[in-house]
Parts: sequence; C-alpha cells; structure tokens
Amino acid sequence: MNKIDVIYEYDNIINRLSEDIKKSDYKIQFFLKLLNLKRSFFYKKLREKRFTSAEMKLLSKHLYPEEYQNYQDTLLSGLLEKSRQQLKEGKTIDFENTIEASKRKYNVL
Repeated sequence: MNKIDVIYEYDNIINRLSEDIKKSDYKIQFFLKLLNLKRSFFYKKLREKRFTSAEMKLLSKHLYPEEYQNYQDTLLSGLLEKSRQQLKEGKTIDFENTIEASKRKYNVL
C-alpha cells in the first residue's frame, strides 16, 4: 500500500468512525473513559473528524479487535524474524558485557 492509498484509507476510516462506534459492543462511556474526554468534546471531535493518531490507535484496538490482533501478530513475527537473522549473522552482544556496561552507566555496584 503506497502513501496515497494510506491517506485515502485513513479518510475512509475517519468517515465511518461514528458508525463503527455505534455498532461496537462498547458504550460511549467506555470510549470517553478510554480517551479521557468529556462527552461534548468527544462528540465535537467525532463530528469534526479531528481525532489524533494516538486517539485513533486507542480506538482501533477496541473497534477492530481482529485486525488489531493480526497487526500485532505480523509485527511480532517480523521482529522475531529480524532477531533470527541477526543471530545467524553473529550480531549478538555478550550478556555479561551488557550487564557491566549498564552497571557503569547507572553507577550500580
């Protein structure tokens, strides 16, 4: 997906956010508490489609749980694969050296 596709997809998500919230298993009170917003400000943001990316990340976790889980699984799989590749390439750090460096850095005896 290129950047333009992402922008248009985000626009589609924002446009149907109100409907997705209504169809969700959660009450509005849950989202108010989740985002730490007053009811009037929440509805204003919803009407004006002005949620921040951080707020959208919080909302998406609960509005689209299957997609969120797939995202997490893909992310973790990618990180594990990267770690395996680094191990194969010998890009490792000795644990004892790491502990000693941390002790020196934080003045721990």
